[in-house]
Amino acid sequence: MSLQHTHALIDHLDKTLTDTPGQPSSEESAAMQRLISEDEDIAKEWNYLHLAVEAVREKGLFEQVAAIRTQWEARTASQEEGEGIAMTQETPADEKPAGGALRNLYRNTMRVAVCILLFAAGATIFRYVRLSSSSLYNAYYSSYELNTSRDASITDPIEQAYIEKNWPEVLTRFSTTKERNNKIDFLVGMASLELKKFDDAIAHFEQVMATNSTSHTDYFEDEAEYYLAIAWLATSKVNEAMPILERIKSNKDHLYYQKVSKMSFTDLRLVQYKENK
Repeated sequence: MSLQHTHALIDHLDKTLTDTPGQPSSEESAAMQRLISEDEDIAKEWNYLHLAVEAVREKGLFEQVAAIRTQWEARTASQEEGEGIAMTQETPADEKPAGGALRNLYRNTMRVAVCILLFAAGATIFRYVRLSSSSLYNAYYSSYELNTSRDASITDPIEQAYIEKNWPEVLTRFSTTKERNNKIDFLVGMASLELKKFDDAIAHFEQVMATNSTSHTDYFEDEAEYYLAIAWLATSKVNEAMPILERIKSNKDHLYYQKVSKMSFTDLRLVQYKENK
């Protein structure tokens, strides 16, 4: 993509961030929007700029940039007022101040604000390079502690092996048992996760959800749903994980709502953008 298009995108971003909601967009903005929709490379660059802005906003830098911009505009207004007084004193009455120069000054002020914003977004570029599905998996994965209060005693050998964190034994026990239910499938899925057998884990979590869908139950549904998303991250398939995580985030009654709400969806979308390039 040309440098000219990059500058045009920055100008368009500036207008998008500063325009009053509800106001009709200018012809220039409409033309740029059409270009974004028609050119795949420009659309990708536009999406990345938006992700950068979102990341800056998430880290609280956007408010700092807004404050800097306000100070800059106040200083500029003060300078213009002083220059206006001087021109009134020194310029003949039939001459008018150069409005174009003032508009250029305002445009430059806006550009400075955007440049500051993009400079702050430099940290996002560093994050973008380092982020991956596997790094997010490492950040968000935590072991599942079996709630033994569900049963008065533990008699199942798979459960016992799981409590002892003997992951290979969980799989061995599963291979020799004829019993199968949601709890067993989920625990075997978790043992597979611990052993980094991600495809096996995904299969077990999906089995839990399929069983619930068929029998209209929800036994270990929330657990399987959350850890299925985590397993998808482990296999670098953030496109599969995102709908699940977004569904959990929208459901305050979900067992893992609080945990998912604390995730950085900006990071998730950055990885999604990166993997879809």
